[in-house]
Amino acid sequence: MAFPFQRQEPIRLAVPARTLSLEETPDHRRLLATVPTPPPRGGEPGAYALRPSEPPEQWCGSVADAARAVRRGELRKAVLARRIQMECDADIQPSVVLRRLAHTFPSAYLFSAFGLVGASPELLLAKRGRMVESRALAGTIRRGGDAESDLRLAAWLQDSDKNQEEHRVLREAVLDALAPSTTWIEANERPETLKLANVQHLMTRVRAELKADHPPFLQLAAMLHPTPAVCGWPRDKAYEVIERLEGWDRGLYGGALGWVDAEGNGSLCVTIRCAEIHGRNATMYVGNGIVADSDPKEELAETRAKLGAILPALIAP
Repeated sequence: MAFPFQRQEPIRLAVPARTLSLEETPDHRRLLATVPTPPPRGGEPGAYALRPSEPPEQWCGSVADAARAVRRGELRKAVLARRIQMECDADIQPSVVLRRLAHTFPSAYLFSAFGLVGASPELLLAKRGRMVESRALAGTIRRGGDAESDLRLAAWLQDSDKNQEEHRVLREAVLDALAPSTTWIEANERPETLKLANVQHLMTRVRAELKADHPPFLQLAAMLHPTPAVCGWPRDKAYEVIERLEGWDRGLYGGALGWVDAEGNGSLCVTIRCAEIHGRNATMYVGNGIVADSDPKEELAETRAKLGAILPALIAP
């Protein structure tokens, strides 16, 4: 099932023909190896062309506009996304892309559904019985070329007022949404650093026990969706800014995707670090949180670092 980015759009549902359990196969890379891959039609892609849907200068102008709106006090944060179009000389195989992502991001939440393929580091909500969990990510810096520079960049991220403010907005929103439905809730006071293959993020882990009369899983997820990590805050004002500055439909990007069962358990990741695949064409999506002191050129560089998650999986030989 999947939540589109826009809350008014209907949830998409699908019933799988076959289910595989991670409890039986803890390593999802081995689990994926059990799934048959159809032979590629016309061979593997050997050449490709990339084109941003919006010129970088135009996107930087939108970042500056959003930052001014934050400084005027209209909102605390807005998330602006970019689209990168890819055209190949042969069909792109989603199952092959998913295997490459599993190899590079073994701890990510992998998904391939409704034409969208990706490896998300962010958990919107997971529920088992009365226990729920969320992993909130906001604040990003690239990886270093060696251990020393990597630690230096991580320290900069932890000391960055801009990134800490971006993360604080998200943390508060997640806790405020879940707290009324819980008997207890806990979250680390200061965000930890999550290191991925291409970037580092500020992350807060949230755990809670739900009340006996708690809302159903999908209702709880809808309270969180979309979080300030992919939309902004306050949500309604962030939607207005996004619609004004982007002018295109995000579809499932920035939404949530996962599973739910008949017992009311489920798990939904946030649909980031992903691409929509149609035959020889793919659209990659990346987005950044914009706050008062966001620098357009730095934000553009961050989107290029985030593209390092999905682009290699699409073009690797």
